[in-house]
Amino acid sequence: MRGGGATLPQGRHPHAAGWLERIENLFAALASAALFVLLALVVAQAFTRYVLNDPIGEVVTVTETYLMPAIVFFTMAALQRDDGHVRVDLLYGSWRGRTKRIADLLIAMLSAAFWAVVVYASVGETVFSLRMDYEVSKDLPLPLASAIGIVPLGGTLILLRLMLQIAAALRAMRASDAAPR
Repeated sequence: MRGGGATLPQGRHPHAAGWLERIENLFAALASAALFVLLALVVAQAFTRYVLNDPIGEVVTVTETYLMPAIVFFTMAALQRDDGHVRVDLLYGSWRGRTKRIADLLIAMLSAAFWAVVVYASVGETVFSLRMDYEVSKDLPLPLASAIGIVPLGGTLILLRLMLQIAAALRAMRASDAAPR
């Protein structure tokens, strides 16, 4: 099921969440542009291959190495912000109130830990790729680090979004515990 059930506060602070939201929107727009370019390249590739019998080189490499990862990794933070991730409601749908808030908080914390590892590892791979001067392919002599760098960019955005949501959720839980009953 799509969104709708999350109880994590968004923590829309004027400064931190505001600049992060603008960056998320920029990256989502870049992902939209990547999708448009991907579709245009696939149509052009099909036309030149089947009509002109002279396919465009490296279309598959560009789409697999740059465009598809950009579409995935550049949209995750905005999707998290808008509560658009898919959830399995087997147990979650029956939970209410504090139980649901605690589950959301634990899931966000586990997700943040996962993305911290992904960002750390992908930054290492990007730096290694730069040092080794790897290229995407012989026919496309671009640095491989430019493609691998998509992962830590998108991962950092979702990690920051999760950290803001965790902080807001902890503040909300603390405030509800302190409220008179």
